[in-house]
Amino acid sequence: MTTLLCLPGVWPQMSCLQDFEYIIGVDSGADLALQYGITPNLIIGDLDSVNRENHPEESLILIEGQENNDLSKALEVCLEKDLTTICILGFTGKRNDHELANYAALHNANEILDIRVILDDMIIHRITNTNDCMYNVPVGTLVSIFSFENTHVKTTGLEWDLDDEIGFSSRGLSNKTTKEEFTVNATGSVFVLIHIS
Repeated sequence: MTTLLCLPGVWPQMSCLQDFEYIIGVDSGADLALQYGITPNLIIGDLDSVNRENHPEESLILIEGQENNDLSKALEVCLEKDLTTICILGFTGKRNDHELANYAALHNANEILDIRVILDDMIIHRITNTNDCMYNVPVGTLVSIFSFENTHVKTTGLEWDLDDEIGFSSRGLSNKTTKEEFTVNATGSVFVLIHIS
């Protein structure tokens, strides 16, 4: 079952979206979801920016505290509800500090969560040592790989395959696929950015 998390950033073209079994509005991302004709099952966060009048009271879950951002809170609820396959919209496009905090939330999320972020021009897949991945894309697709920590990464099917430890650096920037299938395995949390057209 795939769960959609609706954040208040910039959303991609709606034609690239699939059907989702469960939908969570992350604070005012719930209002944005309604504008696109999507009704969240739950609205999660500190609820300081959502228009509460737009949503049933029973769907609102207030999680106070400033130690974590609203995305971190939503990912914790997903873990508690065993919603482990997650797609995120509205991840970027507003404030740079919020975007960086969102990357930190993904990096720190429980390793069993399989998380993808959908943007207009790319898909970001957070992988861990529990969900090594194989991708099928056209030859020549631009791929970048980043980590916030020292992590061993092994790839196949890329112009410059990796089999080494990478840290928070530009080492994994702007690689290309040489085959229609490429793989990424990692010992820790890694972001795989796949450019789409």
